[in-house]
Amino acid sequence: MMAPRSDARGPRRRALLVWPKFGSFSFWNFERVCQLVGVKYMTPPLGLLTVAALLPSHWELRLVDENVRPLEDSDLAWANLVLVGCKIVHRQRALAVIRQAVALGKTVVVGGPDPTLHPALYRGVGAGFLCLGEAEMTIPRFLADLDRGVLSGVYEAGRAAELGETPVPRFDLVDHRDYLYMAVQYSRGCPHHCEFCNVIDLFEHRYRTKNPAQVLAELEALYRLGYRGQVDFFDDNLVGHVPKAKALLRELAGWLERHGHPFQFSTSVTLNVAQDDELLALFRAAHFKYFLVGIETPDPQALRTARKPQNTGFSIPEAVDRIYRRAGATVHSGFLLGLDDEAPDIGQRIIQCIDATSIPWVMAGVVYPLPGTQLARRLEAEGRLFPAARDFDDEAIRDQISAGIQFRTRRPPSHVLDDLLRVLRHSFDPSRYFARCAEAVVRLDTLPNLAPGVRLFFRNVRTFLRLCWTATWAGALRRPYWRALTRVVLENPSGLEAFATLSVLYLHFQGLLPYCEEQLGKQKAEIARLGEARWLERMGAGAPEASLA
Repeated sequence: MMAPRSDARGPRRRALLVWPKFGSFSFWNFERVCQLVGVKYMTPPLGLLTVAALLPSHWELRLVDENVRPLEDSDLAWANLVLVGCKIVHRQRALAVIRQAVALGKTVVVGGPDPTLHPALYRGVGAGFLCLGEAEMTIPRFLADLDRGVLSGVYEAGRAAELGETPVPRFDLVDHRDYLYMAVQYSRGCPHHCEFCNVIDLFEHRYRTKNPAQVLAELEALYRLGYRGQVDFFDDNLVGHVPKAKALLRELAGWLERHGHPFQFSTSVTLNVAQDDELLALFRAAHFKYFLVGIETPDPQALRTARKPQNTGFSIPEAVDRIYRRAGATVHSGFLLGLDDEAPDIGQRIIQCIDATSIPWVMAGVVYPLPGTQLARRLEAEGRLFPAARDFDDEAIRDQISAGIQFRTRRPPSHVLDDLLRVLRHSFDPSRYFARCAEAVVRLDTLPNLAPGVRLFFRNVRTFLRLCWTATWAGALRRPYWRALTRVVLENPSGLEAFATLSVLYLHFQGLLPYCEEQLGKQKAEIARLGEARWLERMGAGAPEASLA
């Protein structure tokens, strides 16, 4: 178990926690959505808020989320300790922040997924302390050394943290009004072994959970701060241990009832939740409204090759329909192309799957061999991995949708790119998108958000009016949007909030699609100009073997 946060009075330090800005044109950077709603960013940096809770209570803390406001020289001048957290997509900006802080003579502490995977990069720009792995295991050792006057150090977790004593994140360090929704975490890791996912490697193949009382304490903290609205569970898979998940959902439903339903929830789950009627009913009672589900591919053989058999053995459209009708939640999903052993007609099969499931929010891309994954290691051993993917240091490939192909695929790369472009264009054609929105929403057996609060109510009304105005004056959206809205009002008005949310998200996809087409088009053009064999040689994976052609 982790050591509790030290409250022993030591030097009074001023610690600045920095969350670097996401780059533009990322799938996860919903700038246009935030502008329409009137917030600055989607969600706060939960990891840094948890780190803040592990620091001594007598320290002065300040958190700068660069997605909300820029880092100022005065912030760095105020601090005598700078803590930077980052993921892979933050790398270049995080390195720049570290250089800036070091130049001013500040002691820098770095942690997060990317430093854990690539510590030398961060040590090389002057970070004094590296906390590699989960903060519950590394922060107490860092603090002990700091109190002893140690000036630098590398702290590796060594093992996965137990979550039973993880403190309530310091939600008070951010203004919840800056964000579209807030977040909590119940579990870490995933019990499955999908070879393209780095979660199992980062968390040592261990799935761990907090107890329900801890989760309720975090909700109480948000409630006391005056927050009302959506709370996302930042879990890679909330249902990794189904009996525990059911116990949590029962507690959540009771807490919501006692507090007048101030929150509704979203999270990530595996598609096989649809096989458990009790679980779906509990999700509905606990007001879970949005699920992120990795369908990946409708090809069973490709799923088995990718070590994701949990998505096989049942009908994907029927499973999604059960989630709509029994959990009352919409499904957002990812689809992958370029998987080994995928069928030649996989592009058309994915399109048919999207239409059959009526999933509006589609994240499609070529499977990316993230550093540290089983997939990256296998492709490296087979001589199929491109050097750029090995280092993940090219700013242009950080968005995994627009990154294109980063390894030698078994199917011709031009075919893979053609299929991806077809899937993207089909998914975000406005007529098809809004038709899927309406079809999904009319199937929802959802519980309305009973008490959103005055501020949230007026924000939602303002957003809806802005949405209607935007859709009316955008020629391509006008007819599809109003036709779908009319159907929802007539057939399932309780799903209006879900429809509005899905419609607002389209503004993000509409802006992202041209960028993805441009980036993927560049890779297609280069393959056509050089020919497949020379292109592969230039990318560093050699000429294709006959067995892979």
